[in-house]
Amino acid sequence: MPKHYPMTQLKERELPAEDAWEILEAGEYAIVSTVDPDGSPYGVPLSYVIIDGKMYVHTGKGCGHKIEDFRHDSRVSVAVAIDVEPVYEDTFFTTRFASVIASGRISRVEDPATVRKVLVALCMKYVPSAKQEIGGAIEREHDVTDAWVIELDEVRAKAGRWLKRG
Repeated sequence: MPKHYPMTQLKERELPAEDAWEILEAGEYAIVSTVDPDGSPYGVPLSYVIIDGKMYVHTGKGCGHKIEDFRHDSRVSVAVAIDVEPVYEDTFFTTRFASVIASGRISRVEDPATVRKVLVALCMKYVPSAKQEIGGAIEREHDVTDAWVIELDEVRAKAGRWLKRG
């Protein structure tokens, strides 16, 4: 069972679960943090998509720091911030924002159909104007690309002076 710490010193900044998922859906990139074999933290910004309540990222098939960490210890922490805007308000400098801190476990996606679904979703999130090119790009890159799923155990959000979308 994960430890449950207060999200923030200012309780009024904590957001309900539906806002947390809205922030995750809206986020551009996530900082995914891992633990090295020697216990050192390592965080890297990654593009991602949310599908059916799970977070998906992609990597190359080779080795690298984050991939080695994923294999060493599947626990990850995820941070996403949106609508970040420094402002001067009410006689002091502050920042408008909404953010999510989540935790879970990451594993490589084994099912080829799910990998393809994830890659299509990533392409549509980041470059929807090239929709007609997705199939060819996936065919060219599929053999050198892995997809990873993060099963989120805890998703918590907070905001400060956030001007909520929509």
